[in-house]
Amino acid sequence: MAITDTDTEQTTTTVTAVLAVRIPDSAGDDLATDAECRLGRIEGVRAVTIDGLRDLEPRFTATLVTVAVTIESGAAVEDLREGLSDAVCVDTVDRLVANG
Repeated sequence: MAITDTDTEQTTTTVTAVLAVRIPDSAGDDLATDAECRLGRIEGVRAVTIDGLRDLEPRFTATLVTVAVTIESGAAVEDLREGLSDAVCVDTVDRLVANG
């Protein structure tokens, strides 16, 4: 007997944010795509769209990329903020605002 989730209604939170993401020098050439992929692996994040690059700061072994993003998540805003702050790849969360 298969176990299924009968609760088909999932809450989606959409936020806009400005984040500084560390991209290792060994990553690919496209910093925006690399930032999007790294943010997409964070628990609770369902989708990430890079809305624009804000700043690039080369460092010794990585580049710190500040990006404006739109994130769709199954987590509440405060839980998402905590998850982003705890993520190894995220250096700072400058702004995180729920949409609608």
